[in-house]
Amino acid sequence: MAVPTPNETETNLKTFRDFLMQYNLVTERCFTACVVDMGSRTVSDKEEKCSSNCLDKFLKMTQRLSLRFQEHQLLQNEAQGPLMK
Repeated sequence: MAVPTPNETETNLKTFRDFLMQYNLVTERCFTACVVDMGSRTVSDKEEKCSSNCLDKFLKMTQRLSLRFQEHQLLQNEAQGPLMK
């Protein structure tokens, strides 16, 4: 197994930090939007369904944005391709 270079290690740490920031952001937003009864020790069915829907929407949005970004990058690369020759 190859030992990662310091640059690769830093990149991996940055990627992991970014992931954790997004995870915390989604968790906080979904919790704030869905959990309304702090007087009970259990999560209601309504709160659980809301949380699940919130996370699903975020994941689908992220996937769609990623696809659109890839399409945009591809179009930009194709447009710049003839200029680079």
